[in-house]
Amino acid sequence: EMDEVCPVDEAILTVEERARYHRQRNPRQRALAFRARAELRRMLGREIGLSPHLVPLECDGHGKPRCPHPRAAGLDFSVTHADDCAMIALGEAEGLGIDAEMIVTEEPADELLEIVFNPEEMEQWRAIPAEGRRRAFTEAWTIKEAGLKALGVGLDGSPHDLTVRFTASGHAEPVFKKSNWICERVNF
Repeated sequence: EMDEVCPVDEAILTVEERARYHRQRNPRQRALAFRARAELRRMLGREIGLSPHLVPLECDGHGKPRCPHPRAAGLDFSVTHADDCAMIALGEAEGLGIDAEMIVTEEPADELLEIVFNPEEMEQWRAIPAEGRRRAFTEAWTIKEAGLKALGVGLDGSPHDLTVRFTASGHAEPVFKKSNWICERVNF
């Protein structure tokens, strides 16, 4: 239960990061944002041999944080927040993307479906029984957002750049254009 920002986490962040995260209105989300950023700095610090508060982080043109330190060459990471959950993926990879979402509570509006799905995906999604569509939509969106993060474009990219298919049981699966991509699903 985190309702307040941990002073240790706050001390690890830069002045700019603290100012940015203090703008979060929800106290739990603010504390979680501080914790996730501090933990990212701790993880990177262990990998490159620096104190967490000395780990250089800068955002690229799409807003994705990067570590420009020479010892971080070959490392990539991705961070996601959803409600009371934050996850960080860090590894020796070219292009890591992670996303976490709560299953949507209502069937998405047609406008959102058109943004997320191409016509073939839309047809497959509509064939899923109504009681499974919210979960299927959430799975598809999560896969696409994680993929866009892995590509380094995040939400500046188009969900149509990545394709999913739906299994007979209504689960979304990624369709990879390159054979070196891996998708790992974590349900919690």
